[in-house]
Parts: sequence; structure tokens; C-alpha cells
Amino acid sequence: MTSPRIAVLGQAAAGAALAVRLQSAGASVVGFDHAAPKRPQVEQAASLAEAVAMADVVLSLNSSAHALTYARDAAARLAPNALFADLNPGPPRLKENLAELFAHDAFVDVADLDPFLVAGPSGRRLIDVLAPLGLAMELVSDRVGDAAAHALTRSILTKCMAGVVVDYMWAAEKMGLTEWAYGELQREFDSMDAETARAFLRESGRDVKRREIEMLDVVEMLESVDYHSLFVPPTQLVYNKVYHSIKVPYSQTEPED
Repeated sequence: MTSPRIAVLGQAAAGAALAVRLQSAGASVVGFDHAAPKRPQVEQAASLAEAVAMADVVLSLNSSAHALTYARDAAARLAPNALFADLNPGPPRLKENLAELFAHDAFVDVADLDPFLVAGPSGRRLIDVLAPLGLAMELVSDRVGDAAAHALTRSILTKCMAGVVVDYMWAAEKMGLTEWAYGELQREFDSMDAETARAFLRESGRDVKRREIEMLDVVEMLESVDYHSLFVPPTQLVYNKVYHSIKVPYSQTEPED
């Protein structure tokens, strides 16, 4: 089997690491970045046109701010039957706009997660090329934008959780409880499993008014030490919404035998 020719557009940390990974797995890889990398670890093309012209697959991994520029420049130069995969973060609408630059079956929406999430009419074809090179990939649908939607929905969990941790530790510092709070944080994370998520949903639906009042008490306490949390008031509003809608997705427990 002939090694696939892959162009990786974007040679910052993520793009360079992916290029090296694919080259080590046996692919013929060329990189390109408008800002020339200082220590290129794979062969670098002199121009985007050169990088794209001979590639079977073009992977764009730089940033949402540059995604359109790279896609527009690549679209006019993409070889027949080649694939252009956008791995940049961004909303589904951005991926849809990028796809309009290409032939119907040339664009693939990819979320840079583990595994890579793939969407678009040619998603399966991209997986057939890259999976043998050791990339874990999952086809989510044949509709461009769905991979981006999965990634950004996950970000609500991961980025907001990180934000809550930062807010919690800032509040603890203000209260003079830093070491104790960090220990509690470790204990909470160490005890989490799939049942934890079910308990969050189940108990939030059942004890919602009490939880809303508790959050109001937390706001009052923190304001007394001149700390204004960015996460506690919105959390109180979540419980208020739950209280008035009387609905939490997946909060219902299984009927007892």
C-alpha cells in the first residue's frame, strides 16, 4: 500500500506534533505555516500551494482565527479526490462556511479530541486513510458541523469545570481556607465516577429549592469578605430555572423493582 501524502497546515505545537506522529507512522508528510517554525521536525513546504498541490489529505490545525484563510487558499489548489480536513476549534457554522469553499465530498469536519471526532460526507474516507496510521477516530455523522458541536458541547463541561475550580480556590483563599479547600477538591475528584453524574442530575431535580437557597447563602458569605464569584450566581440561576421548569434532563431514576 502506498503511503498517503499528507500536508499539515499549521506548525505550532499541536500541528507540529501531529505531523511528526503521522510521519513516524509511515506517512509522507509536509508541513506549512505562514509563520515559519523555528525548529521544523518535518519537511516544510515553501508555500501553501506547494504543500497542498500533491497531498492526498490536507489537515488544517492552527486556530479558528486563521481557519478561513488556510481553507480559502487551499480550496483552489486541492488535488482531485483529495480531502481537506479542518481540525480547528470553532462553532458548527464556521465549519459549514468552510465546507462551502470545497466540492461536496472534499471537506471533513474534525474535532481534535481523543478520539478524533469526524463528520462530513467523506468522513469515513478520511478515517480509512488516517486510522491505519494509529489515529483513534470516530465517525459521528455525515453532516459537517456535528464534530464541532460535539467538541464545543464537551467544552461546557471541561472548561466550566476548570473555571469552577479556579473560582472555588480563589474564594477559599479569600476565606483563609486554601489548604483545607484543596484537600476537599482532591477528595471530590478522587471519588467521582459515572454514578456521580447520575447523582448530580437526580439530586438537583429533587432538592432544587434547597440548593438555590444555599447558593444565595454562599453569595452573601463571599460578598462579606469582598469576593464576588463569577460562577456561584449563575449556578443559583440554574437551580432557579430548574425549580420553575421542574425538569432536569436524565434526572429520573429507574423504577424500583
